[in-house]
Amino acid sequence: MQKERIARGAGAVVLVLAVASCTAPHRGAAPPAPSVTAPSAEPVGCGYTFTPAVETETLTYVAPSATVTAPEGGPPEYPPALPVQPLTATATSSAGEADARRAYTAFRDQPTVRAGLPEFGKALPPYQDPVRVTKIGPGQYVRYGYNLVYTSSFVRSCPGAAAQRDAVGTVTTFWPDFPLSGWMDCAKPHETFRQQAALLMCTTGT
Repeated sequence: MQKERIARGAGAVVLVLAVASCTAPHRGAAPPAPSVTAPSAEPVGCGYTFTPAVETETLTYVAPSATVTAPEGGPPEYPPALPVQPLTATATSSAGEADARRAYTAFRDQPTVRAGLPEFGKALPPYQDPVRVTKIGPGQYVRYGYNLVYTSSFVRSCPGAAAQRDAVGTVTTFWPDFPLSGWMDCAKPHETFRQQAALLMCTTGT
């Protein structure tokens, strides 16, 4: 009877050890490597077709009006100019920012586009008024700054199996240099961006 109990106990020990050996991790075995999904490649050899650039005179800065009251006239004392329309050389594309940058470069590289346009992401520099009026007749005056803004839409075409017009967008840039600035008499009628400046700052006239 006692021998039978010992034999059964020994059998239980062997069974436990066998189960442990099956469930324990193998020492020295490397874990499986995580799967990596390769990023989709950008299309190469794409071309851009642009619409003719539209040039617009855009009011970018305007100063509060100055009033000359002396009967014999005098120099107008303008307050500091205020920004009306911030400008940045940029582009948008339905294919994303990287494609927008390529499209902007392609637009600048066109032989029919005016040379000297700013690089992508460059902003309009602060206003510097080159106009100095030493004497002017009595009245209310406004000084302003404006820039030539160029806008063009585009479509992208890529070679290969998907040789379709697969992306569209718009380029917006500007002529970066002043002296595109001046002053005007509030008592006289004005058009285009000068009318905008008059509506913003003149308290008399149009």
